[in-house]
Amino acid sequence: MMTGLHFDIVLVTGATGFIGRWLLLELTANGVEVCALIRNPEARLPELRAWVNARGGDGAKLHAAAFDLSDPDLGLNDEGRTWLARAEAVYHLAARFDFGMPLEATRRDNVEASSRLVELLAGSARLRRLVHLSGYRTEGKEARELDVNDARALSRFYRAHGAYEGSKVEAHYRVAEVAARHDVPLTRISPASVIGDSRSGETTQELGLAETLQRLHARQLPVLPGNRESWLPVIAVDTLAALLARVPGDADSLGGHVVVLDERTPSLRELIALAARHMNVPAPRFSVPVGIVRCLPMALTGVHPEALTFVSSDRYDARPVTALASRVGVKLPDIETSLKRWIDFLVATDFGQREPDGRATTQRAA
Repeated sequence: MMTGLHFDIVLVTGATGFIGRWLLLELTANGVEVCALIRNPEARLPELRAWVNARGGDGAKLHAAAFDLSDPDLGLNDEGRTWLARAEAVYHLAARFDFGMPLEATRRDNVEASSRLVELLAGSARLRRLVHLSGYRTEGKEARELDVNDARALSRFYRAHGAYEGSKVEAHYRVAEVAARHDVPLTRISPASVIGDSRSGETTQELGLAETLQRLHARQLPVLPGNRESWLPVIAVDTLAALLARVPGDADSLGGHVVVLDERTPSLRELIALAARHMNVPAPRFSVPVGIVRCLPMALTGVHPEALTFVSSDRYDARPVTALASRVGVKLPDIETSLKRWIDFLVATDFGQREPDGRATTQRAA
């Protein structure tokens, strides 16, 4: 049986993003008062409340205050600082996410802002848990061996993996350092590639694996990067949200790091074959080593070189997420069914170009 939520007031950064929206839905549906720390809160709160209400959450439980990753003080005003002092749990989901981003701005928003948030939480009398969202590649072989305090090694990692992945891995370690220094109760959660809601397939994320499926659907994916061992683990967004919502009440995860993935995810080649059968299009017949694809023009491959670092044969320890799910009563849904529902939603909405009712989409907030 899924456990309840044993806290009353929560802060969420990155609340308008894909994972953030489903977390707001899960929290408010369970009676938790939530303050979303976002840019332009007056303009964006009504849409967020309507979105949450339409999916069974409680928009009346949702509030908002100003937040800006690029500001040295995170753009917090007096209202935001008051919510920060009242919060029993803080979820830091906000990050600059894209490929090919400038390094300085990406580090500012993903590394320095994350460390600053931990510092602001130091000494909070009410805080029971800071939940920091990393990414599953923090458990890749190179990331595990990285010493972020070795400037040369860190610089090499950024050159090899790009600004986004590099900054997320660096932030993963920096946040732990600052939290330990200031005695801030921390849990780091690293989700796999996040797919749509396991029940409806709904998503607001069209980057990453969804882009590959879009090219497959358009019959523009002649070859697949990687090899037979390449694996890109996934997790359904509603499952991730249910687990995230219960982390602050889980004593065993305090101070820990959990990679949230479904170990039943098929290999990348098998996943693409499944998608091709489901969409009734040809699957790529050949795989090409990542090193070769990286040397080809992006106009030919349709894949940004930074995205290729996620195509790996690395495997990840699923025991921590299995134990967490068991403790808090969250059951992982059937992976093949979840994948097919997500694919159906992507196709029905023309990969983010239309709403489910057929209307053209407006630009979604990040």
